[in-house]
Amino acid sequence: MGTFCDYNGNMTIPDEFKDEFNENMIKILQRGGMMQFENVHMYGKEIHLIRPVECDEEGKAYFSFNYFEDDLWESVLFNSRTQVLRSGKIGNNEFNRVMCAAYLLYELYGMDYGYVDRNGDFIDPVRCIAWINHVLDKDFTAEKRFNLWKYYESYYFTEIEQDHYDRAYPKTVFGIIPEELRGGMGGRDLADIYYIVYGTGDMGMNEASSGSYPYEIMCVKKELQKFSETYGFDRKKRLYELLKLPYDERQGIACQKYGGLAEMTLRIPARVFVYLFAEIQGFDFWTEWHEVHGEFYVDEITKNYVGESVVKKREEIRNTQIGKLNTKDFLKNNGCFTFYNTPAELKDKPDYYLSDDDLMYWWDGTDTVQLSIRMIETLNRWSVELKKFETEINRDEIEDYDMLKSLLELLDRANHEYRDIYAFQNMFYEFAQNNKDIHYFAAIKLFEKILDENWETGKIIQSVESWSTASKNVICNEGRINVKRYLSVLANKKLRVKCFGF
Repeated sequence: MGTFCDYNGNMTIPDEFKDEFNENMIKILQRGGMMQFENVHMYGKEIHLIRPVECDEEGKAYFSFNYFEDDLWESVLFNSRTQVLRSGKIGNNEFNRVMCAAYLLYELYGMDYGYVDRNGDFIDPVRCIAWINHVLDKDFTAEKRFNLWKYYESYYFTEIEQDHYDRAYPKTVFGIIPEELRGGMGGRDLADIYYIVYGTGDMGMNEASSGSYPYEIMCVKKELQKFSETYGFDRKKRLYELLKLPYDERQGIACQKYGGLAEMTLRIPARVFVYLFAEIQGFDFWTEWHEVHGEFYVDEITKNYVGESVVKKREEIRNTQIGKLNTKDFLKNNGCFTFYNTPAELKDKPDYYLSDDDLMYWWDGTDTVQLSIRMIETLNRWSVELKKFETEINRDEIEDYDMLKSLLELLDRANHEYRDIYAFQNMFYEFAQNNKDIHYFAAIKLFEKILDENWETGKIIQSVESWSTASKNVICNEGRINVKRYLSVLANKKLRVKCFGF
């Protein structure tokens, strides 16, 4: 068991959008904190370095670690040459949210009506779209989801093809559209889905107003009943022959042959005739429709059965702007188990929530990442301490000091003491290339000081037995987070130069 996510549909991206899609997929994964590992063996130590997800020379990106969740899940593969994304278990926290958003890109760029499935349910697309808009500076909406029939049909076709279909448990259509947008759901698609699920036998159809869609359905059903009585054993074959004809031929059919059915096909979708016929004859609509849907006409000229004001209102809701949602809010954890079992010694401290202070690796000087006053004060304090180390260090000390060895030992210590603390790959190799530079030397000295002074607060992490069930307040205790944030500043050269001067 566990939580799984996938895109149920065709992952083919139109040729003109493939490069854009690949670029945006990697950007979503990177800004969501998905990381790849590199192992380094030196001086009898083995440390793990992290770097944002990127594709290798074969166009493939493998990853399993999320920087914000500080946890590993089953390996994920994105192939930029085929635009295929595949994942296993994704947990219930940050890794989960980022993977759902990554899969949602297929809904936004794909040609079909596939959908993001999480443990058998449609995901609510709004938060994912809002975060995607933030990261990519786009204005995507959820308008495509209002093709209710296409999504509902896609769901059942997938269930049948994967041998998961259970006629006894129909899927609710309301999972397709977020609650706040359901005012735009009305129309023929919703009505047809309702009739398929609940039937038309006891719905007050006889009281339907002339000219309404329920009245049309009632009329089709009556014609089908007469048709079935007329043709008996041959009825399905003859009905399907009609539904295969193009518009002009259906329009020219003599009424004596098919009664009023031919005329009705000019404005009513073929699916209506099949689901009503299935109800009359007692066979399962979805298994039948899966087999035959591609053979029938799609050229009907539909009409509106409601007033222009209703149509306009629905369109306004369907085109609702989703807006943008920043990373810290998109990834925010506030579930019933997020802070469960927080130990007594942390009860007087505020609950931990992801903030822009945890996004310092992605700080670029714009408003995308805005540091808190408290974080700025901490950076200023670190800057003062760094400069103090620089003034105290003499040249002889630098020459005799093996900075690379010390860095490896400190990173190994941080990982074992504070658990799952990793340096960024770019930072490690930059420091290795400047192992006699006083600024880098001082930064390593300050790193050791930060490890020491945060241990009293951070050592509570050693009590964690199961990472996935531990309180977020323990995993992200102040001491451990300070260590992690310091390493992120060292890895962001633009921020480091601004704060530390090198």
